[in-house]
Amino acid sequence: MAYGNGKTKDMLKRMADLGRPALSHDLAELRARCLVVTSRMARSGFTTHVTDPIPDLKSLDEIMLREQKSVSEEKFLNVVWAEKCRLLAKPAIIEQMKRRQKNLFGCFKHIDTVGDRPLSDGTKRLVNLPEEWSRRLGEADVSAMKALAEPLDFNEAMAFFRKLRGGEDTGEVSDLQRDALLAMMDQVQERFQCPEWDSEAVIQFHLDYRCIKGTKAALTSTLDKIGARLGEGKSAGHRISIASHTARGRGIDLDINLERSVARDIHKHQDSDRPVRLSGLAIELGPETAQVRGVLARPEAQDDLSQITHVVAEDFGVVNTSSLVVLKLPRPVDPASLPDTGMTKPKAEKYLRSHVSGEEIEVVESLQLSGRNFLARINELAGKIDRLRSEIDLGYTRLSRLRREINILLRRDHDAFVDEALAGVPSELNEVDSKRLTSMHVRFFRLFAAIGKLKERRRGIYRTIAGLKKSWFGYVSNIRMRLAQKYDAMVVSEKLDYVTIPTDDAGYKGRTFNRMINNGARSQYTSRADDKLAWKGLPQIKIPSFFTSSTDWRHGLVDKAQRRGPIFKSAADGKTWDADMHGAEMIGRWLFLKPKETVSQAFGLAAE
Repeated sequence: MAYGNGKTKDMLKRMADLGRPALSHDLAELRARCLVVTSRMARSGFTTHVTDPIPDLKSLDEIMLREQKSVSEEKFLNVVWAEKCRLLAKPAIIEQMKRRQKNLFGCFKHIDTVGDRPLSDGTKRLVNLPEEWSRRLGEADVSAMKALAEPLDFNEAMAFFRKLRGGEDTGEVSDLQRDALLAMMDQVQERFQCPEWDSEAVIQFHLDYRCIKGTKAALTSTLDKIGARLGEGKSAGHRISIASHTARGRGIDLDINLERSVARDIHKHQDSDRPVRLSGLAIELGPETAQVRGVLARPEAQDDLSQITHVVAEDFGVVNTSSLVVLKLPRPVDPASLPDTGMTKPKAEKYLRSHVSGEEIEVVESLQLSGRNFLARINELAGKIDRLRSEIDLGYTRLSRLRREINILLRRDHDAFVDEALAGVPSELNEVDSKRLTSMHVRFFRLFAAIGKLKERRRGIYRTIAGLKKSWFGYVSNIRMRLAQKYDAMVVSEKLDYVTIPTDDAGYKGRTFNRMINNGARSQYTSRADDKLAWKGLPQIKIPSFFTSSTDWRHGLVDKAQRRGPIFKSAADGKTWDADMHGAEMIGRWLFLKPKETVSQAFGLAAE
């Protein structure tokens, strides 16, 4: 966002609540116009089709700036806010265009993937194709398309789909396979449409000096006044006037209210070496409320590992969301002696086989946060999504049949769009066909509306899942941070991208469940937890994840057979641990393993 630039761009940022002013008529009007313009900006830069090349940033700016100029010439919205709308829309459409093409590429590469539940007639469901194609395609067709997709990289696949869309004869697929791939492409096109900012959207704008009446002087004065009270841990109130929704219009009053509880919470974490200061303002406009937020900035901490004597190690998992172990080191960390954390898998295995750890490192506290209730709720919601998806797919199949029948009667191409107003009815239609056409036309749009409602219900469930993950991961990350603060410790965790339940696991609950716990789950937790540590100035190190769950650190024994579900059993002497707690302890010891020969020599000297 814009507040990440300027003098504080290299600092850590956080938002603070500066009150919820009443959503006045002027603020509501500003929001309404910004929603319209943001959607316009998005549509101007969004490519028409999934196979269209994504414009480079310079070209996209040129396109969207032309739209911004049109908005200004129409005098629909103040140019200051029009620019904010453009900056809001640009990253959203870039991300959506990338996701759309990546989804098509992924569907093509995994075209043979089947669902956990078959269709009603027992046919295996090809999850990356519309439902009807699961019945129409034979195994040979699916295998042929899979073989075609295998050698293609991303750019080659997009070029292939552009040829298919253009009707070119590629000579690589049959007519049936071509139609199936076009149907898959249409499905992706339907799913990833241009972002829209509807009446329920919440929009957030950074308030730079151009947004405020009185420009730089007014903004600087406001930041200084609120910032001073923030530094003292005291409440404050202030009123500013922001630019109108129209050029040279009367300013819109905006009340800023710093609550004492917010100020005290920030003040108690002040650090003379890393002072927190108010560097900017932002406003969020929702359907019913407005909110002012302050942008807090502070320098990044310079880690001094030489004073660290404790380590908080974490194993992030599925059933147990977080397993935490606090280790006490025999002496402060020597940064120069720490191993390379960028090891490849073969190097990591060699390192673990040749290094060991002993009782010189002491476990002083351990904690495990079970995610069973969290997963049960996700599973329940994933089941609802599956049922809605089935209804939606069935609805689209019926919609496709109706469209075909309507276009046959209208003497049109079978795949032509159906107009909302029934027009162009052939005069030669008899009375029976005419009534049938009218009936089907009404049913078509009734069904279309019903599908829209089903999709809205599904989006509501997605939002519920997102909120559930945010709440749970926030709670877990707070516990990890407090443990690190308690022992003034360094946090060690694995470099992981995602965690799902394998399909051959007894606890596997289906593809949708895996997608719901994986979509942003690891990144959400890591981002939230790591940001909190950085803000508090607590050091953290990430190690390679290879073999941490299957290594006995006492003997340097790496063997996947040692990990059996929830139990880790050493192949050397049969000793057992809770597998996740063992993994956390292994992660904590990883940085401090010693070569086997060094340990053997030490034992020899002790024996003498």
